[in-house]
Amino acid sequence: MVKIVSIINLKGGVAKTTTTVQLAECLSSRFDKRVLVVDLDPQTNATISLIGEDKWEEIDNQGQTLFHLFDDKLKNTATFDIKKALQRGVSNLRLPSLSLLASSIKFIDIQDHIRDVSEKTNYIINPMEVLKTSIRHEFDNFDYVLVDCPPNLGFITKNGIEISDYYLIPSIPDTLSTYGIPQIVKTIYDFSESRSLKIKCLGLLITKYSSTSNAHRRGMAALPARFKKIFSDLKIEQAPIFDTRIPQANATAEAMDFENSPSTFQEKYGRSESGKRYLYEYVMDLAGEFIRRVEI
Repeated sequence: MVKIVSIINLKGGVAKTTTTVQLAECLSSRFDKRVLVVDLDPQTNATISLIGEDKWEEIDNQGQTLFHLFDDKLKNTATFDIKKALQRGVSNLRLPSLSLLASSIKFIDIQDHIRDVSEKTNYIINPMEVLKTSIRHEFDNFDYVLVDCPPNLGFITKNGIEISDYYLIPSIPDTLSTYGIPQIVKTIYDFSESRSLKIKCLGLLITKYSSTSNAHRRGMAALPARFKKIFSDLKIEQAPIFDTRIPQANATAEAMDFENSPSTFQEKYGRSESGKRYLYEYVMDLAGEFIRRVEI
């Protein structure tokens, strides 16, 4: 049965999209899973990382990004076709079991108008159910669907939450990066209660961790109690902090460049070491822990 996980943080630069792509490529290439990335972020970074700029421009011009799905609902048009929009065998690793539904920077133009979907569709579609009513049925062909959400909790993000079983919060362990986590958890909890959703927090993932940073060490010392308090205040089940910590490394950012031509997953993520381990080993640890926690 497919498991759908939204990847969320309100702070930019915390490796939210990098985490999505790393997980997707590792689950597909190393764990033989059928994975779909749903890119809802107007920045389109996950899309560009998985298909490159030329292919993105082609499908954007053809009207086959998720922007066009939402735009159809606002304009009563039928440009978007899920069969054409679904990009299969993506990644510069050429992974047959990895697919993508692309984003577009044009999302910026309509994100404040998505609230009008109900009126524009004669109240047939709720603005938070565009994905659910239009393409959710396609997700059953996958083992995992990873939803890369925008860095906000607006209608586009709520479409991702509406269809998700879990949400994962990647964060650097410093004050600025973790400041908005209580807001994320409370907003999603309130939303799920009002919508009768069963979505749960899968956990907090530490990214860009530097063991030599005093700020990171202080953050790690304080995080367990702070994170626990968020859930105890809401009187809901405590979510874990992932055991895996993804280290800070310039090679990780370089690995997101679609124009590179790695032949294997190890080559793509293993060009440097951290803590006497290759970077790809951390990603494999993350994917393994992700599977265990999702399947509990």
